[in-house]
Amino acid sequence: MISVSLVDYLGQIDDGVGVILSLVIQEKVYEIMYWFNPSNDFTIVIDNQFYIDFPKVKDIYEYDRLIDLLFHIDTEVLPERSEIFKEFLES
Repeated sequence: MISVSLVDYLGQIDDGVGVILSLVIQEKVYEIMYWFNPSNDFTIVIDNQFYIDFPKVKDIYEYDRLIDLLFHIDTEVLPERSEIFKEFLES
């Protein structure tokens, strides 16, 4: 089972917004830092323990389920990006 939950907003970082997420895979918890901006650029950094538990994955950008994970985060975990940008980038 995989689940993701929002832990905290880091707020505005450069021209985007950073958030901390909790990813649970098979009862193990990994912290994710996810940054995104209005131009659809993003950066994702995951806890090093993830690479130990999944040694075939050398870089999170090569994780075969990354697109599914990002889609889940963007559509089911976080509020709409426009709302996030309004709160953190338009102040």
